[in-house]
Amino acid sequence: MIDNVNNFSEALLKFKQQYSNKNYLEKSIVTVDGKIVENISIKDINGKPNEEFYKWEFIHAMISSGLYAKDYIGTEIYFPKGNKKSAPIKIDAVVFKTLDWIDLYLDYRNNKNQDALLKLRELIVAVIEFKRNEKRIDQVFNSQIKASLKESESTFTLGIYYDEGRLFLFKQIDSNISRYDNSMNYPTSQRVLERFQLEITDPYYLIPSFNDLIHKVDFSSVNKANLKIEDLDVVDKISDENIKNSLSQILRTLDQVSLFNEEGYLLLIQLIAIKIYDEKQSDQYGTNLRFYIEDNQTNSEIMSDKNILSFIERIKELYAEAKRYYKNILKDNRINWKEVRHVRVAIEVIKQFQRYSFYRSRRSDLYQLVFYNFATRFKKEENAQFLTPIPIISFIVDILNPRRNETVCDPCCGIADFLSISFINSNFKLDDRNLYGFDNDYNMTVLAQLNMLLNGDGNASILYLPDKGSIDHKLTIDGKVRQLNLNFHKSGNWDNWTDDTELLKYDVILTNPPFGKGRNLNLNKDSDLNVAKLYELYDLYVKENPKAGLDLGVVFLENAVRLLNTNGRFGIVLSNSIASNNTWKFVRHWLLQKIRMVALFDLPSNVFAETGVNTTVIVGYKPSDEKLKNLIKNDYEVYVKEIDKVGYIKRTVNRNVVFDDDYLLDPYNFKTVIDPLTGQSKVAEDFSETTRDFKEWCMMQESDLRKLFLE
Repeated sequence: MIDNVNNFSEALLKFKQQYSNKNYLEKSIVTVDGKIVENISIKDINGKPNEEFYKWEFIHAMISSGLYAKDYIGTEIYFPKGNKKSAPIKIDAVVFKTLDWIDLYLDYRNNKNQDALLKLRELIVAVIEFKRNEKRIDQVFNSQIKASLKESESTFTLGIYYDEGRLFLFKQIDSNISRYDNSMNYPTSQRVLERFQLEITDPYYLIPSFNDLIHKVDFSSVNKANLKIEDLDVVDKISDENIKNSLSQILRTLDQVSLFNEEGYLLLIQLIAIKIYDEKQSDQYGTNLRFYIEDNQTNSEIMSDKNILSFIERIKELYAEAKRYYKNILKDNRINWKEVRHVRVAIEVIKQFQRYSFYRSRRSDLYQLVFYNFATRFKKEENAQFLTPIPIISFIVDILNPRRNETVCDPCCGIADFLSISFINSNFKLDDRNLYGFDNDYNMTVLAQLNMLLNGDGNASILYLPDKGSIDHKLTIDGKVRQLNLNFHKSGNWDNWTDDTELLKYDVILTNPPFGKGRNLNLNKDSDLNVAKLYELYDLYVKENPKAGLDLGVVFLENAVRLLNTNGRFGIVLSNSIASNNTWKFVRHWLLQKIRMVALFDLPSNVFAETGVNTTVIVGYKPSDEKLKNLIKNDYEVYVKEIDKVGYIKRTVNRNVVFDDDYLLDPYNFKTVIDPLTGQSKVAEDFSETTRDFKEWCMMQESDLRKLFLE
């Protein structure tokens, strides 16, 4: 995978700029039918780029970006057809495994040496076809790409189609052809366009490097004891069929040994944690990986087998080392190596995951892969635990802009996506130790710890707070958890302690709390009533409202405001009714007396896993009392925007909610619109434009706001 997609796109742009006003390429960059040629026409009779232009543009970018060395690439490579009377097949470009391909090719072309031809076919690792966007991709696939791939005798062959910036990647494994990105494959469909999702292009970052290709060809013969992190495959997409099959095998094993439960999932999470530790050690120090299993170590029924015992000792040592670094997630050893069921699960997990690099994979894809497969196993709808879609989280994080040494908190964190994306979007400049997440479900906190381990250094403070969670449990400045006491802390008077307790306050709070019907504090229950009385908004609520339920969204809103430092800022997802209905007018009035409202973003309905919920993102910051009075006096502005397109479509498959990309279509040809910098099909979303517009608006506001949201 391209580490820096800009290298490739910049190389494409450089070629365009250099040859936009030229009709000829002075000399071929690589051989053409085995030789270097000169004065290649790259424009048609109308002066527009022809097929040769796009061929050399792409090959130039392959080489200039560092993905491939020129000596391994040949163009206009001829292979004979089965019928001697038929014209030979010509492949636009081929990448070969070794440098001696050129000698074999010339021997075949000049001397008709069939042995050379056979060896040449075994060396093919990629075939490339180029066009000028004149034909439909399904026609090109059927007429040329499939035929070119079938010339290869390699165990794995990459197929590439490129025209005018559009990229499509394919692969052939054991004569079976599919899209390179397995999430694009729908093998049951009878239509080629649908079976391979040919209306959707591939981004440039998916182009594997030469080393990646060789690894895919040779992986089965590699000695696992000598593997390093760079030898592993990356996880390209969360819907990759290979990784999905691996997950299915793990789940099947958990079921077979009666560990399809919390015990089994916590065991799995700890195994993933030590895998990440192993990869980080290999990445940092160049050491060989230890998270692997040999073929002779898979007989988990014979616990006395010396091969299995050797495997167990290696993984136990790895666990002991990792525990020193990841004290939270590995504190309680969930793996009992004397328990046959645990050993079987460990063997299956390591067997299925050993060829993939979790650390080098795209983080957003990987943690969704793990959490959207396993967090739902822990999800309890009665506790209102729902995963927030990543595009919405990224948008809110971009708006709030957590940075430097700021403390960031999600008081009902779930799997900690707000915290992990804050860390990623800061270009890893946030300090893990300044990230705080709380949840009242222990299983969620374990998953959150793993999330932060994947995306940070694993030292974020993720805490399980029982019962009502962070509503009535608070963290002190010395890291202790204290429960609020109604005798002292009624109506938001949380700083009133009889000892020297001081509650920790935060610079940024990001959260999507539970809210709405069925998720409220039942004021007819003493336990809920006593918690509600800790909040000032309860007092205001009962003055006007006869209903016996206080919406948790209202409670978490006050919770966020009270936990902010002076000039701290927050972004919270709440029911649209709280932001607009008369029932909650008193909440809005209270809020405007406590914070400087900055922005309101109305989201379209049906964007979460739940149906029919209308939501608003409320953004604000907490100035000093004096500054807030002046701002109110001067009638400050609030940025308001309605979001129509979120970049995905929610649908239900086999009773599971999934989020599919919603691509932007060209209204003239109904093809997906391509981003020229990435080669990726653009999604239909308003977040990017809204973020830019919001930041421009911030430039015209008071200096404190500009500093908080822009610097």
